[in-house]
Amino acid sequence: MVTFKVLFCLFVLSECQNLFTSARSRNMRRCFDCVSVKSCESAVKFATMLHQGSLPEEQRETFYKAVCGYDAYEPNVPKVCCSDFPMIKTAAMHPRMNRGSSEETNLEDSIETHPNVDLLPSICGGIDGRRIINGHVAKLYEFPWMALIAYNTSIGTQFHCGGSVINSRYILTAAHCTINVYTGEFKKIAGVRIGEIDYNTDFDCQGSYPDRICESKIQDMYVEKIIPHENFFAQQPKADIALLRLADPITMYKNAAPICLPVYSELRNVNLTGLNGTVAGWGATEKETQSTILLKVQVPINTDGACAHDNNNGILCAGEELKDSCEGDSGGPLMVESDFNGSIRQVQYGIVSRGPRTCGSENPGVYTDVSKYMDWILDNIRK
Repeated sequence: MVTFKVLFCLFVLSECQNLFTSARSRNMRRCFDCVSVKSCESAVKFATMLHQGSLPEEQRETFYKAVCGYDAYEPNVPKVCCSDFPMIKTAAMHPRMNRGSSEETNLEDSIETHPNVDLLPSICGGIDGRRIINGHVAKLYEFPWMALIAYNTSIGTQFHCGGSVINSRYILTAAHCTINVYTGEFKKIAGVRIGEIDYNTDFDCQGSYPDRICESKIQDMYVEKIIPHENFFAQQPKADIALLRLADPITMYKNAAPICLPVYSELRNVNLTGLNGTVAGWGATEKETQSTILLKVQVPINTDGACAHDNNNGILCAGEELKDSCEGDSGGPLMVESDFNGSIRQVQYGIVSRGPRTCGSENPGVYTDVSKYMDWILDNIRK
């Protein structure tokens, strides 16, 4: 029996395909958030309202102008500039723009009203409900925002740091992943890889027949600009945060998608102490070997106690004995499942910065507190 949900998807995609067919003859534009229409909730709602007749017919022009390409794996599914659907998006995804009085508007903080806040996608941090609970190896498509940073070394190209996709042009990472601590010069970054699970294999496969799934699509991207925080000092680590602007936009796909950042004041003001976060990366394991497979671990967050005196320096502490990030995980995200404007999403609260000499010891690892640097991130990204 065909369910209502399936019928709903069929008629919405049919409407999107009709709109796409009409738009093919036009010059398709470029944008920072060109994604499959199925990944843009506001575009799907827009198409639904057009199909139902609850939007005037002339609004089809909005859809035509938003089309920016097609999905290589689903040629009949259009890609759209997701931010081109403000009528739906502002009401549903950005409550800061849906507040009534000017008095309320004056109470909004500078981050929620920052002119670049809409460069951070509202569709982000999706949680894969099929993931293996308490598993140590990340599942395919579980963390599609994970990035590997490659470096030119004397023995060839090597992966030494991680990062996270925050939109189609920017990777968030640690400043010490971009600057040589001895010379103060930029490190020789060869590029960034998106969509990887095991970098020793051409195909990432998980599960058993008939449920076995494999993925081979990865994206190796060149870096156009390295942007470390201007207050980072390698010898006395602080402001350990950096952005990498990619030379070309990432193609958003099942294994390539942005993570959410704490843009809303409710997220930035939450007390994280006592919550568990998740760290993922390809760093050293408890066996002191570098993992070629993306691993994950849950860590308790502690913003009090031993870490309290450093809170004003923009850091978080997390981890306990045998549960820690480690060398090679640097620059990767500390994530917490949070209510992101009415939906439970993965929100990045930390960047792996430094830790104890012995990984997984009783001393916690140190993370850059992303919530303290949201203004810096927004100031340094552009279309």
